[in-house]
Amino acid sequence: MKSISDRVDAIREEGRDVAHEIHEHPELGNEEFHSVELLKDFLVKHGFSVESGKCDMPTAFIGAYKGTKPGPAIGFLAEYDALRGMGHACGHNMIGTLACVSAIALKDAIDEYGGEVRVIGAPAEETMGGKCALAEAGYYDDLAVAIMGHPASVHAASGNMMAIDSQKFEFFGKAAHAAASPDKGINALNAVLFTFRSVDALRQHTVDSARVHGIIRNGGEAANIVPDYASCEFYIRAEDSKYCLEFSERVKNCARAAALATGAELKISNFEGFYDNLATNETLSKRSVEHTHEFGIAQEIKKREDTGSSDIGNVSYRCPCIHQWFDVVGDPSVSLHTEEFCACADSDYAYEQMFIIAKAFVATAEDVLTQPEFLAEIRAEFDKLERR
Repeated sequence: MKSISDRVDAIREEGRDVAHEIHEHPELGNEEFHSVELLKDFLVKHGFSVESGKCDMPTAFIGAYKGTKPGPAIGFLAEYDALRGMGHACGHNMIGTLACVSAIALKDAIDEYGGEVRVIGAPAEETMGGKCALAEAGYYDDLAVAIMGHPASVHAASGNMMAIDSQKFEFFGKAAHAAASPDKGINALNAVLFTFRSVDALRQHTVDSARVHGIIRNGGEAANIVPDYASCEFYIRAEDSKYCLEFSERVKNCARAAALATGAELKISNFEGFYDNLATNETLSKRSVEHTHEFGIAQEIKKREDTGSSDIGNVSYRCPCIHQWFDVVGDPSVSLHTEEFCACADSDYAYEQMFIIAKAFVATAEDVLTQPEFLAEIRAEFDKLERR
């Protein structure tokens, strides 16, 4: 069997071309048709079977390669959606490509040792979170491990990401002339403003790490008309899912109180899916970091504690999971979701780092395939997770 480096290097040019093409044609969540076709074609060319349209999401897919002998199922997670107006300023052009390169390079080990490797592609991480639906449908449940790498401005081990809930509050009042007959109106905008004031008062009674932030989506049509409709949206975040849901209920109560105070009717809904916090499997993460060093990353790789959120959190409660960060910039001052980062996501330096991480991921996956005691340790840690 060829070395891991030889296997990854053999598809280096193909992988780079795919990542570059996705970067050149950014697509928003649930519209990533060109990107998905590139990734699927890459997998099919290398002997994978591919199924599309999972969970009624046209741009969700699973590519699979199964050995002739039984063994663990390894999952590599793919994202490929872009940011509105900024293209691939989060580097998702490399996430899907990295997953495919890693999976293809693992094929020889699957042939040798048995088991299965899958690339699970989920749309719209930046918005509705395609992994949420796939997780709910059980597509990660039988994986021995799920592995994902995300571009960043430093190399970092998989750490925590916050749980997040989304709440939309719509208030329905009664229109009236704001000067001639204000007494006949019910001001829906006042209900929105009262909601914000109540949420601001709530902040001092939450744990320090929790976050709530919102916007007014609709505040009325004209200054001389009492607004009969107004709406606002909030994100509620916390370090663990259980507290996030409790905190979210308290935010809902702020809106309920505002409706009661103004006389407006209230409709509550989620405008995006609920993301669990990321429960990194430390056993798996430690091994992946060790292999990252072995393949040439000399700098210290610390665990990243993140105040952001991602739908991979939902995966991490379905199977042992890591979300490792890899440097594509060479400058820690450059932030994700900026034009500068978008340019770096299609650079020689970025792709070199991507292939190093692919080699580390393949080596980690081979350890899962060949070391039952390592897999047992991973599973033992996973089974101890507290769930919401």
